[in-house]
Amino acid sequence: MKMRLRFMMLLSVSVALFGCGAFESSQPAKDNPSLPADQSSKENSDDKKEPVAQDVDDMKKEDSVIRILEQNLQYSVNGQEKENTAFLKFNDNQKYSMYVLPEYQLSAEEPDKDVLFLSEDDSIFMRIELLPQNSNWDTIEADAKTQLESISKDVKTVSLPDDPFFKEAWAMEVSNGDEMISSYLIKDSELPLKLMIFTKKSKNHLDPFIEMAKTIGK
Repeated sequence: MKMRLRFMMLLSVSVALFGCGAFESSQPAKDNPSLPADQSSKENSDDKKEPVAQDVDDMKKEDSVIRILEQNLQYSVNGQEKENTAFLKFNDNQKYSMYVLPEYQLSAEEPDKDVLFLSEDDSIFMRIELLPQNSNWDTIEADAKTQLESISKDVKTVSLPDDPFFKEAWAMEVSNGDEMISSYLIKDSELPLKLMIFTKKSKNHLDPFIEMAKTIGK
């Protein structure tokens, strides 16, 4: 009788221990961070985040525009060939940058106009005006021609430089004694411009103004 009772007690203890072990092994996998299922879930989550960060970096690279601080320009003054280093200048008035040769200065004239002038003679200059992107070019051309005709009735069409900057541009000029006045309309969809260049036959700085104008960019 005592042997049977002792046997029943041992059997009860064994069943209890087995039950505890089964309970522990049946806990959800997520409670144990070392299990492969949890690790796989984390890796999948990280994989989804990485391309988003890469796309943002790529967009920043595409949106940024880097211009070097100086650029060599070749030009002629009164038929004399020259080459000099032009330095990058940022214009706060109309929010653009351009390369300016050492003999010239860039200055704001009005809220929507700037002047680039020869340091030793400010009567030789180029007026720079950024135009609205939805400009009516027929109206602007008519106004520019009328402006030139107020100086002289002998308005002439100007042959445009072979350069992408002057693609589909419009240009005319007049002369009055020693003075030469040229008007250029740059019909660029992103950066429409009106340039008026005032120079002299005896001191012709038209070419350096044109070379510097080519470098205008937002």
